[in-house]
Amino acid sequence: MSDARATQQMVGVTIAPLGNPQRAFAMLRSMGARGAQLSATQPGMRPRELGASARRDLVATLVRSELVASGIDAWIPPAHFLDPAHAERAIDAAVAACELAGELGRAPVTLELPEVPDDDAPARARRAEAVAAIAAAADRHGVRIADAGGATNVPWPPVGASIDTAGSLAQGLDPAGELARIGARCVSVRISDLSRTGMRMPPGEPGGRLDLLALRVAIELMGAPGLPIIDARQWIEPADAVRRALGAWGAAVSGAPIH
Repeated sequence: MSDARATQQMVGVTIAPLGNPQRAFAMLRSMGARGAQLSATQPGMRPRELGASARRDLVATLVRSELVASGIDAWIPPAHFLDPAHAERAIDAAVAACELAGELGRAPVTLELPEVPDDDAPARARRAEAVAAIAAAADRHGVRIADAGGATNVPWPPVGASIDTAGSLAQGLDPAGELARIGARCVSVRISDLSRTGMRMPPGEPGGRLDLLALRVAIELMGAPGLPIIDARQWIEPADAVRRALGAWGAAVSGAPIH
């Protein structure tokens, strides 16, 4: 077992902000992260562009890097699921992400489903069609959907919820309390702090709002599935910021044993 594996932290990290996927994998290995959160919109990671050989290479690279796929982000604009000009392509992209996720150890797929007004019957019909197609693909490939939009009227399983701690803080909500409220329907927890000025930032740094210890306790008590995700989107100097965030997460874990 490598030294990195011996000190590995059981969290995933978004690789898109870190640049080239191969460099990002090496970086996560050196930092001691367990999981890589892939992006279905990142060049080199788009499911529809990965043939059978490329998928085998991706699996082999993760194994060599002593990483697992903690999940796949499929950030498709939610409005595209409702627009007749974009709906078919948007649904196909989500379905392809589910297929790849199934091949990568049944990793969850994070996306944002649309919400529509109750009085817009055509939009409601298009939304129902999109949700049904995505849920069917998730069932077919044995994966869960982590909806980042808080959508209602979705089939659970496989469509659960994703908690974005920075997003919760921006709404004046307590992320640990949100996890407790959602309970078993929580498929993914994304860890990012929010500064006093409303900017996303690494957790555990001066000026942040996120209580990492409370979040860690809530995750353990609720038994949230999968790896928590260090979400470096919109962070300044993300590589250094991820290293600091992993250190803060490790300090929270080591400093607060659960009995």
